[in-house]
Amino acid sequence: MTGAIWLAQLSQYPLLAYVGRRNFIRYENQHIRRISNIAWLIIYIELISGLLLVFFTPDGVPAYTAKLGFLLIAVIWSATWFIQYPIHKKLAHGFDKTLHRKLVNTNWLRTISWTLRALIWTLALSILL
Repeated sequence: MTGAIWLAQLSQYPLLAYVGRRNFIRYENQHIRRISNIAWLIIYIELISGLLLVFFTPDGVPAYTAKLGFLLIAVIWSATWFIQYPIHKKLAHGFDKTLHRKLVNTNWLRTISWTLRALIWTLALSILL
């Protein structure tokens, strides 16, 4: 998800401002529908695997690594449900410059969290290899 969130943060979300008011509602609703089909499967797998790693941390990998990774999943899910989702729901009724800016700015929390998860697990894998 790290690559996907960086793509959204630096390209997809900023470009929402250029869709145009006439097409924005249809575009935003299609965006939500299409991205949900892809993202939810991946983040559910991430949630389950993150939880399993807390209880079955591989030998040689510090236990705090799995716990920190799962804490970041909690941050990501919280930001998604309580910040991003409500903004997208409002944007689905029409473009609003303030909401759009809020979407881009608050998405940094998820972007940084997924990046930290990637770094943590890259380090953990380097320990195992």
